[in-house]
Amino acid sequence: MYDLIVIGGGPAGASAALEGARLGLRVLLIEKETFPRYKPCGGALSERARSYLDFRIPDEVIDAEVSRIRIFFRDRCAEISRSERLSTLVTRSVFDEMLVRRAEEAGAEVLFGRRATEISETGECVRIRAGATHEGRLLVLADGHTGMLGRKIRSRDETTGVCLVSEVAAEDTDDFMEMHFGKADMGYAWVFPHGSYHSVGAGGLRSSNIRGILEELMRARGFRGRIHGHTIPLSGPSRYLGGRRTMLCGDSAGMVDPFTGEGIAYAVRSGQIAADVAAEHLSDGCDLVEYQRRCKSEFGDDLRASLLLARIMHRFPDLLFNMFMDDRSLLERYIDIHAHGLSYRSFLRWLAPRAPAKLIASMISRMV
Repeated sequence: MYDLIVIGGGPAGASAALEGARLGLRVLLIEKETFPRYKPCGGALSERARSYLDFRIPDEVIDAEVSRIRIFFRDRCAEISRSERLSTLVTRSVFDEMLVRRAEEAGAEVLFGRRATEISETGECVRIRAGATHEGRLLVLADGHTGMLGRKIRSRDETTGVCLVSEVAAEDTDDFMEMHFGKADMGYAWVFPHGSYHSVGAGGLRSSNIRGILEELMRARGFRGRIHGHTIPLSGPSRYLGGRRTMLCGDSAGMVDPFTGEGIAYAVRSGQIAADVAAEHLSDGCDLVEYQRRCKSEFGDDLRASLLLARIMHRFPDLLFNMFMDDRSLLERYIDIHAHGLSYRSFLRWLAPRAPAKLIASMISRMV
């Protein structure tokens, strides 16, 4: 019997398997695909994401490191340049495989090409049907936002967004990340430089005609490429993160920044926390509710503050985005979230007295 079974080989599952193996647990990671596999994603790692990794990312995994951002709102553009790195661009198929291989090297057993189809809990263990039947004392469920097993467990009263992305070959890319606001409700379009290619995408609510927004951007830039899509949770973390023997991590638990759509940082960290709590549970009987408490303490409330910011910005786009474009200090302060780990809660408290309307300031003040 395994101490910990992990379903899903993305950043959340791989991080849980890696941390669990390091802690001396007998770990089984089950992944439905064969790696390396294609993963539609902008591939931007924040500094927060890198800080959660306790190892140096190999040079061959990094496509580019950027310190400059262009932010567009309709026909306006602002540029931010910093002396420090703002984001690391990776190709998800390469990055994810690197994490899984590190878990293997640490001692985790990995089964590729096995789809988990059934979960059942007994008094002593969790049984997973993935071709054969596997038993474990605890389960980490990290099968993504569309994973059928996670959807059976978590709340269904969530807002779902859609992201479309295309990889466009390029002989050379500049060192600017681009973010285009003003067209997608609860979202934006982007152009991220990956060295040999651009990641070009758009995300937001389904009602925003995301495909039309992306196709318009690609036509304007002369880009051609196949478009891939996936859904993302935009409601903040689920209220339900675990049970007697199960913990939900990453996208499966709704751990995605509602404003930027970033999920890698929270996937990595939630996987690590789940493994830590699993080890404590098996050694001294720690209740798995501790996993939910730690996630909420580290980033749950902050993700909800990000959701509030997204709702306010997209409810009053002309007023607030133009305010940001006019006042560079607002943009610089927002960038500090990604460059220096400023929390969304701290940013909203700082923003409240500077908001252009007492109503908006009052709304922010009451909810942070």
